[in-house]
Amino acid sequence: MKEKVLFIYLLILILAGCTYAPLPKQNGNASTEKKLTKEENQESVKTFLFIGVDTRGEKKSRSDAIILAKYFPEQEKLKLASIMRDSYVKIPGSKSRYNKINAAYYYGGRELLKKTIQENFGVKVDYVAVIDFQGFVKMVDLLAPEGVAVNVDQEIIDDMSIQASVGKNVLHGEQILKYVRFRHDDESDFGRVERQQEVMVQLKTAFINQISSFEGMVALPSIIEQGLSYLDTDIGLKTIMEMGPKVVIHTPDTVETLRIPVEGSFKDEIYPQSGAVLEMDYTKNKKALQEFFLK
Repeated sequence: MKEKVLFIYLLILILAGCTYAPLPKQNGNASTEKKLTKEENQESVKTFLFIGVDTRGEKKSRSDAIILAKYFPEQEKLKLASIMRDSYVKIPGSKSRYNKINAAYYYGGRELLKKTIQENFGVKVDYVAVIDFQGFVKMVDLLAPEGVAVNVDQEIIDDMSIQASVGKNVLHGEQILKYVRFRHDDESDFGRVERQQEVMVQLKTAFINQISSFEGMVALPSIIEQGLSYLDTDIGLKTIMEMGPKVVIHTPDTVETLRIPVEGSFKDEIYPQSGAVLEMDYTKNKKALQEFFLK
């Protein structure tokens, strides 16, 4: 059976370069300026949806990596929330009404997945970026040309035919793709999500290091342009070029992660139209996701 397991945490390029949204300017002097409320501050921070798809050229595919991201420049904090692909949700307009969340992309692409996330979790997505297997491999090598350091065990090496030894290894595009695709152990998809977030954080660090020098800043426009060629995104090149340099000044010191469904809020079920799913406590998970992005 075809393994549908792409974990893409690639768009550090866009995440680092564009998620800085300056706060609205206020008129008047310091004593009369209106202070922004917490809600107004939240509105100035955009929500990005990163989608990893399992396509190798097929017309339709499912989304096997689903990550919501926000960067809070005032706190220099980056937040990543992964939604498990087998999460059982209500898909707007679907005949069966409920299905795995990764079916939303198959039925209606990015727009339906955005709508599904908003209706189930109350989170509005501002921008979307999609990447496939080939794009992921190229993006890893672009953002981390010196490789990504990860710990691998014998089980991963044997199952995915990774060219590595047990312990810490520096891997590149093709090997990192295998690393984040692995799920044939006791942790299954849950371990895969952890590796996905681990690699995304490391790519972010590698990219920041790469452009922190004068030479890196000079090369930034070409890096961004090349990275965009690997993506299908609704974020314009002009926007990215304008925001990109600010990443050097507003580098995120802290990265916080969340997995949906949260621990203790789901159970394994099987439904004829969907197969094995994670049936969630919707109230608990909606609250967890919204509170995560509001802190």
